[in-house]
Amino acid sequence: MYAKNCSAEDLRKALYEVNKKYARNVCFNQFPELRGSNRLIFTIKVRDSRKPGHRRGFPHNGKKGKRLAHACWHVHGDFFDALFEINPDAVITSGKRKITASQGNWIDQNIGSMVQPYMFSEACDCGSQSSLFG
Repeated sequence: MYAKNCSAEDLRKALYEVNKKYARNVCFNQFPELRGSNRLIFTIKVRDSRKPGHRRGFPHNGKKGKRLAHACWHVHGDFFDALFEINPDAVITSGKRKITASQGNWIDQNIGSMVQPYMFSEACDCGSQSSLFG
């Protein structure tokens, strides 16, 4: 992910805030690093896939998918909310998606297939929290 119009300190503060909700289990996978003239590149993950905030792989044969060390959709959404509270001018880009304080956060998408849809918001153990966001 790329962050513009914010500092590495803003990203650290957002991580601190999101960790209050996810039992201090979220960390930078790639520490914010300056790329180009005004962009920071970073990624987040969880320290322990058995603790809150982890993502799950695709379910098979009616069983939950494997626990992954990737941060789930809810962690990313909460992280971006915290960042925008700290710095409303921040802009995040990930692939072709642009996320700002006024648009783009909490947009769910199918990561499965047309035959077996699997939404990002379902790919974790956050449970009923996914129905709170939209």
